[in-house]
Amino acid sequence: MQLCLSNSKLKHKGTLLLETDRFILRQFQINDVHDVFINWSSDAESAKYNAWSVHESENVTRGYMSDWINNYKRLNYYHWAIEDKNSGEVVGSISVSNIKDRKKYCEIGYTVARKRWNEGIATEVLMCVLEFLTSDAGFATIRAMHDVRNKASGRVMEKAGMIFVKNQMQIFLGGHNLIMNCSIYDYRKH
Repeated sequence: MQLCLSNSKLKHKGTLLLETDRFILRQFQINDVHDVFINWSSDAESAKYNAWSVHESENVTRGYMSDWINNYKRLNYYHWAIEDKNSGEVVGSISVSNIKDRKKYCEIGYTVARKRWNEGIATEVLMCVLEFLTSDAGFATIRAMHDVRNKASGRVMEKAGMIFVKNQMQIFLGGHNLIMNCSIYDYRKH
C-alpha cells in the first residue's frame, strides 16, 4: 500500500493589511505605543485570563512592540493591530503563534481593550483572520484556547466557527511561568 501525501505547502504572506466592516487590521507601528499601553498592556483586568504580565510603563510596551515590528521582516510572522476605522485608535491585537509548517497548523490569540468589550470586535476580526489564514496562507488547522473561566472568549470562538475540542491544563513559559486550565477550540475550513 502506497501512502499519498499532499505536496501543497503553506504560502506564508506575513502580516498583510486586512479589513472588516469596522476595523483595519495592520502591522503595528511604534507610534501605537500609547494606545497599546492604555488600552490593554497596562490593564490588569485584560491580562487576567492571558499569559502575559501587566506592563508597568510605556517603555516596557515600547520594548515589546520593537520586537513585534522587527519580526514583520519574516513572512511567517502574523500579528495585527486592530485599528478602529472611525477613531483611528488601536483597540486590540490578533496574532498567530506555534506555527507547524508540515502540519499546516497554528494557534491564534486576540486581545481587545476592556472599554470595547461586548461590541463583537473579537468575533469580527477573528473571522477575518481565520479566512485569511486558511484561504490565503493555506493553514489546515487553527487552534485557539482560553482560560476556562473566560466564557466570553469561548463564545467568540464559537461565533467565529471554531469547534470545542477539550479542556486541558496548559503551561505557558516566558516572563512568568503559568499553568492554566484551558478550553481548546479548533477551526478547519470546510
